[in-house]
Amino acid sequence: MKSALHCIHPYPFVIVRRPAPLRQLLHFIRLNGMQNGWMDGYVQMACVEWKRNLFILIQQKPTNLTSGILRLIENQRNGVAIDQGLTMRLLDSFISLGKYTNAKFDRCRLRGDSINDPKTTKEFFDIYNKHFEIPFIEETEKYYRQESKAFLAFNSVSDYLKKAEARLNEEEEKLIRYLHSQTRKPLLSKCEEVLIMEHEATIWDSFPEMMDFDRIKDLQRVYMLLSRIPGGLERLRNRFEEHVENAGLVAVANQVIGACTAVELKAYVDALSEVCRKHSVIVMQSFRGEVGFVASLNRACKRFVNRNAATQFSSARSAELLAKHADLLLRSCNKRGEEDAEGPLNGVVYTPFKISCYAFLLSFYLVHR
Repeated sequence: MKSALHCIHPYPFVIVRRPAPLRQLLHFIRLNGMQNGWMDGYVQMACVEWKRNLFILIQQKPTNLTSGILRLIENQRNGVAIDQGLTMRLLDSFISLGKYTNAKFDRCRLRGDSINDPKTTKEFFDIYNKHFEIPFIEETEKYYRQESKAFLAFNSVSDYLKKAEARLNEEEEKLIRYLHSQTRKPLLSKCEEVLIMEHEATIWDSFPEMMDFDRIKDLQRVYMLLSRIPGGLERLRNRFEEHVENAGLVAVANQVIGACTAVELKAYVDALSEVCRKHSVIVMQSFRGEVGFVASLNRACKRFVNRNAATQFSSARSAELLAKHADLLLRSCNKRGEEDAEGPLNGVVYTPFKISCYAFLLSFYLVHR
């Protein structure tokens, strides 16, 4: 590939080793040609001859330049160090061939038109697209589909989230190091499809466990990965809201049994406030405090606070229970120090914020006092 690179470089006739006089002459032509604007003609002539007499013939063989580049990239994905500079120059040479052998380049050069117009330059990537980008995307899809399935067969979802995140970062690095910027969209789209979308169901299967055990880092990765695919965050918000509501209902059902005595009132308030507090921390730490997740949390808390095993079908029942508990705590302030009551009251102050009949809670509390 290094030998081929010398032949298809934009200035091939000044790179190949020549006798000193000829090398000096070619160097003079190159410098003056670039200054006077007629260098492109020489480069175009070299590229046309290379493409006509060698490039097409080489690409028709099983072991061609494309397969060599793809093998280098696969080696890098497998952890083998490669010459990234060589890879970049080879890919640049594909673009140069497409540019200098395109009929539109001649017309633009003769008319003095700009060759940097987006509509024009798009046609200059025909060789790059056909001989590298298309097979590269196909090989990328095949490689990551096989790797992801094999990895999940022997590893946890938590480990897979780390693996997928690392692989996406590696592909971003390739775009910086040696791939052309026009490859960014098709490459990342294909990687996101194979690494995230095809395994989304598996991620959802582990989502409740991540929530129940406060696996903040895993939830952060879920958020980051799903943010890369269409509708991913919306589905995550819906799942989160559903999980919070169910967690609240289960917490109340486990703590509140039968008629609410003073002890059960405290258990009820503690259950409500703990669910709200726990998932508020998840929103801030795992979901970056995003407004959509804050809204989902508020909707879920509003539902399970007002409709649960203790309230039955009365939305005012929860406000009544909270007011009674607050009243008991405040009455006990005469017997206990003010600092002792401050902690339990914090939970009461936080929870009514979720209640739709908050005004009723205040009025009931005043009458009750």
